[in-house]
Amino acid sequence: MGAFVLTNKKAQTLTYDFFIAMGIFFIILTIIMGYWHYSMLQMQEISEKNKAINTLFLSSQAWFKEGYPKYWDINDVRELGMSNDYAINRSKMEMLSVLGYSKIAYLLNLGTYNLQYTIHNASNSTLFQFPLGVNLTSAKNIYKIERLGILDEKPVNIRTIIWD
Repeated sequence: MGAFVLTNKKAQTLTYDFFIAMGIFFIILTIIMGYWHYSMLQMQEISEKNKAINTLFLSSQAWFKEGYPKYWDINDVRELGMSNDYAINRSKMEMLSVLGYSKIAYLLNLGTYNLQYTIHNASNSTLFQFPLGVNLTSAKNIYKIERLGILDEKPVNIRTIIWD
């Protein structure tokens, strides 16, 4: 006759193998979640930079379009544009200070960004600046574009700076 063996039929679910597998699983999950969070932050930063660059370009483009109406004044301006006949219109440029910063920011749709325009001649002398007395030391991000234009039949350098 054969021997009769009694076996214990209880399963052992909480073994060392189980704890090691769970530890590895949580480590991998933590790495994946960290990478996902980092990727989302990068995408948000890229989106914010793209928005700032788009705002910068549109703000600098005001020097190269006529605006609406074509020969606007402080009472009827609907779209800001500083040029006529492919050159900067000096009277429009000088009206910027009369319009005021808040009206210009509204017309340019600046949102949370601040703005400064500066025009230099060929010898790098400042011909025009709006607004005056800007302090950029507390700025978080600064974006700048320099473009060439014509003022009084002479080439000038137009610098547009926005910051937040």
